[in-house]
Amino acid sequence: MQTERCSTQSELMHTTTAAPSAQPKKKLSRMRRSDIFWGYLCVAPLTIGLLLFLAAPLCYACYLSLTTYDLFNPPVFVKFDNFIRAFSENETQFWPSVGNAFVMCIGVLLSMAISLVLANLLSGKKKGTNVFRMIYFLPTICSSVAVGIMWKRIYDYQYGFLNQIIGLFGFEKVNWLDSAHAVPSLIFLNVIFGMGTNILLYIATIKNIPRSYYEAAELDGAGGLQKFFYITLPSVSPVSFYILTMGVIGCLQGFAIYQVMTGGSPSNTMMPVMLIYNYAGGNYGAFYGYSSTLAILLGIIIAIVTALNFGLSKKWVYYES
Repeated sequence: MQTERCSTQSELMHTTTAAPSAQPKKKLSRMRRSDIFWGYLCVAPLTIGLLLFLAAPLCYACYLSLTTYDLFNPPVFVKFDNFIRAFSENETQFWPSVGNAFVMCIGVLLSMAISLVLANLLSGKKKGTNVFRMIYFLPTICSSVAVGIMWKRIYDYQYGFLNQIIGLFGFEKVNWLDSAHAVPSLIFLNVIFGMGTNILLYIATIKNIPRSYYEAAELDGAGGLQKFFYITLPSVSPVSFYILTMGVIGCLQGFAIYQVMTGGSPSNTMMPVMLIYNYAGGNYGAFYGYSSTLAILLGIIIAIVTALNFGLSKKWVYYES
């Protein structure tokens, strides 16, 4: 009896352990296969576009950065000579141009501050607010080239609208695009050009702040400034972080307005992308290898600045969660 009982127990253990491996694999239903197929089909255009127009050019630029290439002759591999040249004393324009781009970032901060104040005023249900929103947003829908041409005419020394206005008050004409005035003039243009989108983002965020926050603050005796600094400002900090990040990246990648307005002269208005363009078939000739090197370095700088911005955001950006 004991041997029979042991044999039956061993048979039961054998069947229970072998059962999971004996289960057949579940096949996907026809509807599930159709969903997977259409899912991959829908993301295929974006994936192909990223591979063709982002990943492939980036890899090719990395390759060209290690060569000398003039578009007419085959690339010649020179290892890291281009990078050594970029960090040598012979390169006298790239790093100052990066510094110029960071100076232009002052316009991003000014635009954020002015946009937040105006958005706070325009977020109410007063009459005429929609008209002012449209007026502030109009420069945003214009192309950068059109805005640059228009403001270049406004800043013109001889026939510019701005000098005509100050001439009516007896002041002398000002060369707004010389070495002494070009940077403030371009910063002012960046402030005007970037306010439209910033105001709309801030208005949408302010309207989503629960009214109970302000009502509780009013019961505690808080005034308008206290409600702004302790409720509005922290609540819009995620949007401020987004605007700051994109604005800094935009300044480091700026090209169209600066090219139209000054063309890199005076030197304190030369931007990195303008210099890269000059090396890649512009005023300096066709140095595609070296221009690719500068483009890679600019991309690394943008990545580092963005990473620092994300790291520092933990100290001043507040999320509801």
